Amino acid sequence: VGCLVVTAPADGRSEIKRLWTDPEFRGRRIASDLLGAALAHTAESGAGTVRLSVWNWRTEAIALYERFGFTVTESWDDRDQLVCMERAV
Repeated sequence: VGCLVVTAPADGRSEIKRLWTDPEFRGRRIASDLLGAALAHTAESGAGTVRLSVWNWRTEAIALYERFGFTVTESWDDRDQLVCMERAV
Protein backbone atom coordinates (compact mmCIF):
# COMPACT_ATOMS: atom_id res chain seq x y z
CA VAL A 1 0.00 0.00 0.00
CA GLY A 2 3.03 2.28 0.23
CA CYS A 3 6.77 2.52 -0.12
CA LEU A 4 9.67 4.71 0.93
CA VAL A 5 13.26 4.61 -0.29
CA VAL A 6 16.04 6.04 1.87
CA THR A 7 19.71 6.02 0.96
CA ALA A 8 22.49 4.70 3.15
CA PRO A 9 24.35 7.51 4.92
CA ALA A 10 27.09 9.27 2.98
CA ASP A 11 29.05 12.05 4.65
CA GLY A 12 26.67 11.82 7.61
CA ARG A 13 23.56 12.36 5.52
CA SER A 14 20.80 10.12 4.15
CA GLU A 15 18.26 11.08 1.53
CA ILE A 16 14.63 10.10 1.17
CA LYS A 17 14.24 9.37 -2.53
CA ARG A 18 10.65 8.18 -2.75
CA LEU A 19 7.56 8.25 -0.58
CA TRP A 20 4.37 6.95 -2.12
CA THR A 21 1.02 5.69 -0.85
CA ASP A 22 -1.63 3.99 -2.99
CA PRO A 23 -4.40 6.58 -3.52
CA GLU A 24 -7.00 4.12 -2.21
CA PHE A 25 -5.18 3.97 1.14
CA ARG A 26 -4.31 7.63 1.65
CA GLY A 27 -5.50 9.31 4.83
CA ARG A 28 -4.67 6.28 7.00
CA ARG A 29 -1.28 7.50 8.33
CA ILE A 30 0.65 5.12 6.08
CA ALA A 31 2.96 7.87 4.80
CA SER A 32 3.48 9.14 8.37
CA ASP A 33 4.30 5.63 9.60
CA LEU A 34 6.72 5.04 6.73
CA LEU A 35 8.40 8.38 7.31
CA GLY A 36 8.69 7.73 11.05
CA ALA A 37 10.24 4.32 10.41
CA ALA A 38 12.69 5.81 7.90
CA LEU A 39 13.79 8.48 10.37
CA ALA A 40 14.32 5.86 13.08
CA HIS A 41 16.32 3.75 10.63
CA THR A 42 18.52 6.67 9.60
CA ALA A 43 19.22 7.50 13.24
CA GLU A 44 20.27 3.89 13.86
CA SER A 45 22.47 3.91 10.76
CA GLY A 46 24.47 6.89 11.97
CA ALA A 47 23.13 9.66 9.75
CA GLY A 48 23.05 13.09 11.33
CA THR A 49 20.87 14.70 8.68
CA VAL A 50 18.11 13.53 6.35
CA ARG A 51 17.23 15.44 3.21
CA LEU A 52 14.64 15.17 0.46
CA SER A 53 13.27 17.04 -2.51
CA VAL A 54 9.64 17.51 -3.46
CA TRP A 55 7.80 19.40 -6.20
CA ASN A 56 6.39 22.70 -4.93
CA TRP A 57 2.87 21.75 -6.07
CA ARG A 58 2.87 18.73 -3.70
CA THR A 59 1.52 20.83 -0.86
CA GLU A 60 0.18 17.90 1.17
CA ALA A 61 3.58 16.18 1.05
CA ILE A 62 5.34 19.40 2.05
CA ALA A 63 2.96 19.80 4.99
CA LEU A 64 3.70 16.21 6.07
CA TYR A 65 7.45 16.82 5.93
CA GLU A 66 7.07 20.05 7.89
CA ARG A 67 5.10 18.21 10.60
CA PHE A 68 8.09 15.88 10.89
CA GLY A 69 10.48 18.81 11.35
CA PHE A 70 11.84 19.23 7.82
CA THR A 71 12.62 22.79 6.75
CA VAL A 72 13.35 24.27 3.35
CA THR A 73 17.05 24.54 2.63
CA GLU A 74 19.27 25.71 -0.20
CA SER A 75 18.65 23.65 -3.31
CA TRP A 76 21.13 20.99 -4.40
CA ASP A 77 19.12 20.37 -7.58
CA ASP A 78 18.68 22.83 -10.46
CA ARG A 79 15.20 21.65 -11.49
CA ASP A 80 12.67 24.47 -11.43
CA GLN A 81 9.84 24.16 -8.88
CA LEU A 82 11.72 21.61 -6.77
CA VAL A 83 11.80 22.29 -3.03
CA CYS A 84 14.73 20.88 -1.06
CA MET A 85 14.20 20.13 2.61
CA GLU A 86 16.24 18.64 5.44
CA ARG A 87 16.21 17.95 9.17
CA ALA A 88 18.56 16.67 11.82
CA VAL A 89 18.06 13.08 12.86
